[in-house]
Amino acid sequence: MKNKVISILLSGLMVSAISSNIYANAVEESPALTSSSPNGVSVYSAGLIARYTLSCSGGSKTLYINASVYGTETMAKIGFKNINIQRSSDQYNWTTEKTIPNQIDEDISAKTLAKYSVSVKGGYYYRVVLDNYAKEDAFWFPDEQTVNATSNSVWIP
Repeated sequence: MKNKVISILLSGLMVSAISSNIYANAVEESPALTSSSPNGVSVYSAGLIARYTLSCSGGSKTLYINASVYGTETMAKIGFKNINIQRSSDQYNWTTEKTIPNQIDEDISAKTLAKYSVSVKGGYYYRVVLDNYAKEDAFWFPDEQTVNATSNSVWIP
């Protein structure tokens, strides 16, 4: 009897894991809806990340990053990873000038960077490339989602 109960519980867990994995793969394959503006990118996505925005602006040898990522619910972790500041003299050939530490918070539904300032050399076009990141707050097999984004470019004197 005891073996039957354990067998039934394990079967149930396996079916649950397989069906949630199929659902997660179907969600990740859904196309994202994108809207662009001259000041940056705003994207509506499927999966754990409901929406994200990214733009940059500049001052004298300073780049300002404005970014936000919104989860579909309260996330175990949400924020930005692999934040790279890139520069170019022609807006076609980009090189990474700086890498910013990950900006991730726990147990919230959204993360925002408002006018996050970064000192740069100046005399180039600059842009920001990062990964929007979310990890769900689930006990069994928590799902993660990473969506890459590139900001508009801006001339920094």
